[in-house]
Amino acid sequence: MRRVHGPRLWPWLLLVALWTCFIWGNSLNTGAASTSQSDLVAGLVRPLFLWLGVSRWGSMTFVVRKTAHFLEYAVLGLLVWQCARRVPGRAGRAPLAFGALAYGLAVPLVDEFAIQARVPGRSSSLRDVAIDLCGFGAMCALCALVSHARRRRCRGRHFRVC
Repeated sequence: MRRVHGPRLWPWLLLVALWTCFIWGNSLNTGAASTSQSDLVAGLVRPLFLWLGVSRWGSMTFVVRKTAHFLEYAVLGLLVWQCARRVPGRAGRAPLAFGALAYGLAVPLVDEFAIQARVPGRSSSLRDVAIDLCGFGAMCALCALVSHARRRRCRGRHFRVC
């Protein structure tokens, strides 16, 4: 019997697990360490903030922290999307999508309410969960749009390059 080899799933699952550990590892930083990281990044992008007319340091660090939330979860959304598209077969796509979305919700809830709530100087926030979900969802939506555009472009071709 000949085995059909599709795109490998396990490296993407490993990347999802590692990225989740990265997210949760950042949440284990104390409040002081987290503030120090935000201050460092805000200092690096301060000229951009000033050019945009933002001069308050507190506003700069707030934007940096919330952007970091959004981007961390956008990367997670990309990795989960890559896993989902590598699952063989078309049957069961709805449960697969539900599982991906459940994972996208579970990670920030654990992050905020099981990890950050117990770290000195940190607190949990529903606003941060909402920002995380927006990052995850925005990337999944972008991936869906790109995938749809690629399928439309490849329709009617007799070779598989898309």
